Amino acid sequence: MADSDNLLETMTSSYANARGFLSRANALFSAVTFKIVRGKPEESIADLTKKFGLDASQQQTLITLAGAKGGPAFIDEKIQDMNRAAFHRSAFALNAFTQLFFVDLPSQVGLSFFYMKLVLVIANVLLAVYAHVTLDWTLDDLIAGPNALPSKRRFFGLAVNPRYNKAVKNRSRPYAREAWKEKTLFRTAYFINAGTIFFGTQFIVPLERLIFPFGMLFGKIISLIATAITAFDIWRGVKAGDDARIAREREVSVYRDLNI
Repeated sequence: MADSDNLLETMTSSYANARGFLSRANALFSAVTFKIVRGKPEESIADLTKKFGLDASQQQTLITLAGAKGGPAFIDEKIQDMNRAAFHRSAFALNAFTQLFFVDLPSQVGLSFFYMKLVLVIANVLLAVYAHVTLDWTLDDLIAGPNALPSKRRFFGLAVNPRYNKAVKNRSRPYAREAWKEKTLFRTAYFINAGTIFFGTQFIVPLERLIFPFGMLFGKIISLIATAITAFDIWRGVKAGDDARIAREREVSVYRDLNI
């Protein structure tokens, strides 16, 4: 009987440990594949509340915004920006991991920069952190709502209101910042990662030191991983250029409202 009790206790403990591991793995997977539901504003607000823990006041602000003119389009635009920022965060974290364990550019191309590996890893970590910060900034912008423009003229329409054009320019700044971030920062970083991973892929332990056939197997696997991540970075670099173009188009559309 004692043996049966011990076996049952061991099985229960093993099940609890396995369940805890699966829960942590599922939480990690959810964080890596972070994506807010796009569709009806009510569904998006519910998903935002679930992922960010919005309080009642913030939820009511978004619900009011969803019922206003142009509100659903504004909410959808900001959710796209947040999903893109979350994707950048995961992508640069993946690149940091790859640069740390599978890239040794100095030894591959005959360079002697001792800190190059460290610089590439830290740069990707900083970009991931920056993408995470922009995710929070976009959430704040969403809750703040679109900037209301003052009237174009004042004093019963007899004089131009200078605050109107200033408000229009302020509204265009987030789009200009988004375009710069996507084109100059993220696109450049993706292409640099693609080049360094392609030319500098090497396992952290020299493959010739591994017992046959592990060296050959590791070499094949690492080559496949490096090729996949290189293609991924090239695709994301091209996509970042497209996202920058869209941001510029939104900026130009805002400037069309200037009272010139």
